[in-house]
Amino acid sequence: MGTGSEIRLALHSDLRERGDQAVVYREMVDLFVEADRLGFDSAWVRQYHFQGRRLGFSFDGGLPSPFVFLSAVAQRTNSIRLGTGVVTLPLENPVRVAEDAAVLDALSEGRVELGIANGGQPEVAQALGVQRPEDSDERKARYLRSLGILTDALSGRPLDSEDPELRLNPSAPTLVERIWEAALTEQSGHDSAERGNGVLIGSTQTVPAEVTARAYRESIADGLTPRVGLVTHVHPAASREQALAEIAEEVEATYAWGKDWLPAANTLEEKAAGANVHYGSAADIVESIRSFPAFAHVTDLQVAVHFGTATHAHRLDVVNEIVEDIAPHLGWIPARSIRQRELSDRLVFQD
Repeated sequence: MGTGSEIRLALHSDLRERGDQAVVYREMVDLFVEADRLGFDSAWVRQYHFQGRRLGFSFDGGLPSPFVFLSAVAQRTNSIRLGTGVVTLPLENPVRVAEDAAVLDALSEGRVELGIANGGQPEVAQALGVQRPEDSDERKARYLRSLGILTDALSGRPLDSEDPELRLNPSAPTLVERIWEAALTEQSGHDSAERGNGVLIGSTQTVPAEVTARAYRESIADGLTPRVGLVTHVHPAASREQALAEIAEEVEATYAWGKDWLPAANTLEEKAAGANVHYGSAADIVESIRSFPAFAHVTDLQVAVHFGTATHAHRLDVVNEIVEDIAPHLGWIPARSIRQRELSDRLVFQD
C-alpha cells in the first residue's frame, strides 16, 4: 500500500530531546499544533519511564504519561488524531489505561488511536512495583490477560463478575476498533492481525520490519481494513553528506543502544540504514523511504524529526518541508484536500 496508494501521514515523537523537560513538552505540543494546521493525519508519542543509563537508554528525557500530554494537545488542535505509540501494557493497570484513554477520547471528540505493547524492562517494573515474570511465555500470557481486561473494559462489559453494573466511565466502545499493537516478530504480526488490531513497526525489530508487516497483511481477516504504522526518522539537508554529519551523534547513540537487535553495521551509513533513518535532500529521502522494504505494506507513515534537529525552530522547518516536498511524493494527500475532493465529487454528482 505504501507504493502507489494513498497513505496517512503522522508525526511521531519519543520526546527524548535533551534539556529542561517542561520546555521539551511545551515545544512538542506546539509542534503537534503546527502538524494539525499542516494537515497531518495523526500525532503519536511513545512512553518512557524514568531516566538512568543503567536502563540502557541512549538519551535523556522521555514521556511517562502520554494521556496527560495528549490531553494538552487535544485542547489546542481540531482534527489531528492522537496516538499512543506505545503504552507498555504489562507495566500498567489495564483498567486505568482504559479509563485514561476513554477520558482523552471524550475530550478530543473521538480522536484517540490506542497503541500498546508487551515488554517492560525489569528495572522499570521493579521501580513501579510491578511483578515481571522471568519466563517469556508467562510474560506473553500476562500481556494477553491485560489486553483482554482492557478490551472488555472499553467494550462496556462489567468490571466485576459479581457486580454487573460496575462498568467503565466514560464509556468508549468504539475505542476497541482503534487499538494498535507494537509487533517485533513475524508471529506477533500474525497475532495482532488475528485479533483485528492495527500493527506498529519500526527499527527495534527482532526480524526485519517487512517480515512482521507481511505476516500481518497475510493474516488480517477479510472485511477488516489493514492498519500498518511504520516509524521512520527523517532529516532533510542540502546533501546526504551534510545530513549524515548532522545526525551522526544520534545515529551512533541509537545504534549503541540497539546493537543487539539492529542489523550488523560498521559504517555510519550502515548504522543509519539499520535504524531506519532517511536523510539528505527531499528527493533523497523520498527515494530512501520508497526503497525501504516495509514501506510497501504501510498505511500510516509516522515520521520522527528529532535526529539532527537541535532547536524547535529547526523542527518546525522540517515538518513544513515534509508536507511540501516529501510526503506528497510518497502517496500522501492532506486530509483537507481529501475532504475538498469528496465535496467536489458530490457537487459534480449533483450536477
